[in-house]
Amino acid sequence: MMDLRELCNAIEMPKEVTDRVLDQSDVIKDCCRQESLDKLFCEETWKEGRAELKKQLGSDPDGIGMLSCMLRGCLRTWELYEEKNISRQIYIDTMKCFTRFVTEHRESFGRYGFDRDFWVVRQMSGLLFRLGELEYEMIREDGTAYLSIHIPSDAVLAEEKIQESCCQARDFFAGRFPEYADADMVCHSWLLSPTLRELLAPGSRILGFQEHFAIRETGDYDDEFLQWVFKRKDIPTGDLPENTSLQRRMKEYLLRGGKVADAEGVWKR
Repeated sequence: MMDLRELCNAIEMPKEVTDRVLDQSDVIKDCCRQESLDKLFCEETWKEGRAELKKQLGSDPDGIGMLSCMLRGCLRTWELYEEKNISRQIYIDTMKCFTRFVTEHRESFGRYGFDRDFWVVRQMSGLLFRLGELEYEMIREDGTAYLSIHIPSDAVLAEEKIQESCCQARDFFAGRFPEYADADMVCHSWLLSPTLRELLAPGSRILGFQEHFAIRETGDYDDEFLQWVFKRKDIPTGDLPENTSLQRRMKEYLLRGGKVADAEGVWKR
């Protein structure tokens, strides 16, 4: 069983953040009640548990207090992995979401912070796993079980890596969660937006990724893509960065009044 420092080192948390997490560890242990933390491991009580912990933490402007609390909870998550005979490597790969999120926060705002506590409850409770390049979340709606595919910001969408991840997911769920062995794999993302066909050149990895899905629904126009393409959603369109070809083409498209809708697709069997 690892401790908090070992977990931070294993997921390659930046030293500055690790030091702050460990500095707050004793305070977190004293102020955050175990029953509130326990609620993060049940989908029906996620929201309630997070609200209680935020109240108990008090002022936590950059979210490092909540980060410390949730990482402590992830030590318990390892027990869930052991029960299912899930490898330490999958555990580490999955929990690296914390490192990714604090790093993304720094890229966006110039300082480390944590604002994804609403999301990581999925990883903590053993409903979402990173398998290769992609993440897979077990979902049951109206009696139907399916796997929701999520694309981490550091995913490499090369064809062979996508295929490898899909095959790994099929084997993983067949062995540990057989009710999801043959479930549909669904992705809802701006990366499936038909608009991207106008903005990306043939041979683009993103367009190649789209080809794996049968699009069944196009969503509303929103600004979620701005966070992933430009790192911020609050930058005026004319000031958006132009560091990549996608940024340049999308900025030009937006300045012409274009909009980007997300889409939902089912993995083609």
